[in-house]
Amino acid sequence: MCAPDKNSSSSKKMADKSKGAEDDLGLASEAPAWHCMDKATAIKQLGLASDHQSTGLSDAQAAERLAKYGPNRMTEEKKKTIWQKIWDQVANVLVAILVIVALVSMVRAIVEDGTENKISNWIQFGIIFSVIAINTYIGIYQEGNAEKAAEALKSMLSSDARVLR
Repeated sequence: MCAPDKNSSSSKKMADKSKGAEDDLGLASEAPAWHCMDKATAIKQLGLASDHQSTGLSDAQAAERLAKYGPNRMTEEKKKTIWQKIWDQVANVLVAILVIVALVSMVRAIVEDGTENKISNWIQFGIIFSVIAINTYIGIYQEGNAEKAAEALKSMLSSDARVLR
């Protein structure tokens, strides 16, 4: 999708929407995406000298680019709050059905006249509620373990590189 169809309405809308806006590097967004540029265009957009491969960047240029563009890192995904994790566990059809059945059991326990039926309905409500709570806890626990394992693998990766500046 480096060269969008100029006649399509969606590409016109996107072009109108992004005119004058700047991308993450502070460059005008009317320029093509970095992965679509040829080498000469990318070098020109970055303002590099023609002999940049042999000379590299000076310390001052490197510091200026670090201040302008920021460090060369992948952006970290925002961590979920505990409420978002709970919602992710309970926001599905099966849990919704269980909640409805639990509510029906609770309403029946409140409305019923006989003590035996009341106790039975309260027990049903408690069991269903417990199943939902235990399932949510186990899901959050497993998700936390998976996040820790991913972080451990990430920390094992080498983050060192040799560059010509």
